Amino acid sequence: MSEKPIIRWAGSKRKLLPTLLEHLPAEYERYVEPFCGSACLFFAQNQKRALLSDFNGELTNALLLIKRTKNLHESLINIPPTKEEYYRQRSINPEDLSTRERAIRFLYLNRYCFNGVYRTNMSGQFNVPRGTKTGDFPANEVFENARKKLRQATIKTSDYTETLASLCSGDFVYIDPPYSKSGTFTGEYGVNSFTSNKLNDLIDQLHDLNSKGVKFLFSYRLCEETTTKLSKHYHVENLKVKRHISGFKKSWDIADEILVKNYG
Repeated sequence: MSEKPIIRWAGSKRKLLPTLLEHLPAEYERYVEPFCGSACLFFAQNQKRALLSDFNGELTNALLLIKRTKNLHESLINIPPTKEEYYRQRSINPEDLSTRERAIRFLYLNRYCFNGVYRTNMSGQFNVPRGTKTGDFPANEVFENARKKLRQATIKTSDYTETLASLCSGDFVYIDPPYSKSGTFTGEYGVNSFTSNKLNDLIDQLHDLNSKGVKFLFSYRLCEETTTKLSKHYHVENLKVKRHISGFKKSWDIADEILVKNYG
């Protein structure tokens, strides 16, 4: 298991890391994540070249701050981890803050929010309540290790379609979109996040990647139509994964997921 993550993220693949690491290709020139989230698979490796992207600008801004800043840990632990401070921070309009202040606010709210969820209302305002069993920030050593690894990565705010379209032979991309079951707005990952009505377009992009010689590993919830389409062309493996995105133990269950790859 990797060290305690700096960023908590709903749907993180941290518990699945041993399986994902086993499925990495033997050779590639650059590692890419277009839905990077907490980027736990990236941090579990030592990459020489990487591209981490996400459409969530608050997230990518925070990753850039981690990459560029020594002693960031001290700035974060000096903010009181209280209920009053959490809701004060949440009430701030991030557009009124500097780039650094905005990233620190994001990391603070992410650490102490309910279950690592990034949810917004239709106006894009973060509205997740404070959690009760979030734990504190990881040790300064974790921040320093993350900073060193992120120095090998380009970090961009980008829609996944733009990131995937830019890839070429020699790239390896891990694609892990949100597991939405409908095209309606839920706010779970922010306004305009990936929903299942975009799945067919994503599958078309997988075919394009394959034709360009880009290696990909794609994880998603098990659904018969998707599995049938992909198993005709690629290796598909079914997995059982414990999911607890709801945060309540009575709602935890074993989910059926798939891993799809276009290499041996």
